[in-house]
Amino acid sequence: MLPLSRSLTHPHSLPDYTRDSRLHQERELPTSEDNYRSVLVTTPPPFPDVEDLSDSESHDFEDNNETSITQPTKAFFLGPSCDTLLDDDPNTREKSKTHSLTPAINPLEYHGLDNSPLPPKKGSRFYRYVRWNFGSVYRRIFCLAFLGNVAALAFLITQSTIHGDNKTLTFQQAGTAVTANLLAAMLVRNEHIVNVLFWVFGTWSRRLPFWARKLVAKVYSYGGIHSGGAVAATFWYIAYLVLLTKDFQSGSAPLSVVRSYIYFVSYGILFMLLSMLIFAHPRLRVVMHNWFEGIHRFMGWTVVLLFWAQTMLLSADVSDIPLGQALLVSPTFWMLIAITLLVIYPWTRMRLRDVEAEVLSDHCVKLNFKYRDVHYGQAIRLTDAPLKETHAFGVVPFPAAPEQKNSTKPSRPDIKQAQTLSHAGEKGFSVFISNAGDWTRKIIQNPPTKIYTRGTPQFGVLRCAGLFERPVIVATGSGIAPCLSLFVQKPDHLRGIRVVWSAPSPLETYGQPVIDLILKTDPKAIIIDTRKMKLRPDLVKVAFRVWEEQTRGEGVGREKKGESAVVIISNQKVTKKVVYGLESRGVPAYGAIFDS
Repeated sequence: MLPLSRSLTHPHSLPDYTRDSRLHQERELPTSEDNYRSVLVTTPPPFPDVEDLSDSESHDFEDNNETSITQPTKAFFLGPSCDTLLDDDPNTREKSKTHSLTPAINPLEYHGLDNSPLPPKKGSRFYRYVRWNFGSVYRRIFCLAFLGNVAALAFLITQSTIHGDNKTLTFQQAGTAVTANLLAAMLVRNEHIVNVLFWVFGTWSRRLPFWARKLVAKVYSYGGIHSGGAVAATFWYIAYLVLLTKDFQSGSAPLSVVRSYIYFVSYGILFMLLSMLIFAHPRLRVVMHNWFEGIHRFMGWTVVLLFWAQTMLLSADVSDIPLGQALLVSPTFWMLIAITLLVIYPWTRMRLRDVEAEVLSDHCVKLNFKYRDVHYGQAIRLTDAPLKETHAFGVVPFPAAPEQKNSTKPSRPDIKQAQTLSHAGEKGFSVFISNAGDWTRKIIQNPPTKIYTRGTPQFGVLRCAGLFERPVIVATGSGIAPCLSLFVQKPDHLRGIRVVWSAPSPLETYGQPVIDLILKTDPKAIIIDTRKMKLRPDLVKVAFRVWEEQTRGEGVGREKKGESAVVIISNQKVTKKVVYGLESRGVPAYGAIFDS
């Protein structure tokens, strides 16, 4: 994540909802002829200074025991509170189901959802692994990119062997294949290319049939092109080195100084490519992420420079025409220019921005930027040390200015109106940073007043929620922050968003405006306070039952019965568990790939 700045550190400068307020005091709202309900809200226990373990669920994909450790025994959860939803209209109050912090009740039972065991997963264990684990869309794209290259290489080698023609596959041709694959890997990571993909497949395709939308919603798996192209480029480079060495050794001329440099540069490139592949392995990337990011960045830059040196040396050594003319007719030369520009471009968009911080709690800070507007489902990269690390955070557009209601009814001073996010009606966006590691903890404790942004906001998986009129949004912890962008910029065609949010002390951590925005989006939202639970909620079961409820209703607009989907924003372990648990039961489910 990227560093954001905060300037409010004194306790008296905290927003109202982070200090003691009427919501945190024991009180009874008066009952009147207007049907105001009597609700007792008790003061929650002090916010404990412990590590956030809200996302520490088991990652056993094949746990068929429906009463596993992820199923709650006692639940405390939030729903719409009397203060936040009641307004001047008695009809609105009557429609709103009043909730408070409710102990010892299963959230499924409390919200009237089926609490029976889930239906069994489809097929055998092997089928499920091949279909939804190993055979994920990301891996299918990877296999298409990689195996297509392997097939081409095998064909050329076979042809060269059968015909005994050294011209069928030369080291120059192999070098061209290397740069072509690297160019594809770089191109698909460019933020503008990614945004175009999401505009085409994640936005404009919402009028396609439901079966087609379920498929194009996997557009966020585009990273398979990046990894498949990079691995294929490495294999092509090995073939290039074999052909280069064979060609150099077949001549009678002694080894020259130029060719010595070519050998040195070429084998240096191979070493770096293999190192980058090793550290990009999913397991190593998780346990050694800082090493992965540093090696990927600095070795990647070095490889590009060495490719330039190699191209110059080869053109000077093997060409019978002037160096400049040899470069102009070389495909590798032009593709290297494109690769170099793709590497440099994001850094030309590096800017030191002014940022305003709102301290929501000692676990979360909200950073406000005013230099541009954004779209829902986008993320921005922030950093306080550009060459060391960057972090991507979901953006939340500033909400629209509240409408002025012309009402002749007297206001009720004893009823607290719903709160909105700050900077309503202004240009800009916010980023929520929650304590998830050393860097985020540093930003929360000492937020800067300026911070670097790199590149342009880029779309992510949440954008795909707009393809379905009745999506189910599931989030854990700070994963709710990217979802707020959808709630703020709710497209007109979305008719029924359901929200499931599991977080430790959500009200104390993120504040009343966040709760109110969620409840405005979904008055029946399931907001689970995991700090008051003995075990983590069974999010697979909760999400399935909410999705099931969505699909039972009558169609709205073009949507027909059964046309709903689940989008989850969480950490890698929970995301994989929930997506697998739902897809293996026939539910369209989407979650981040965590491949960068």
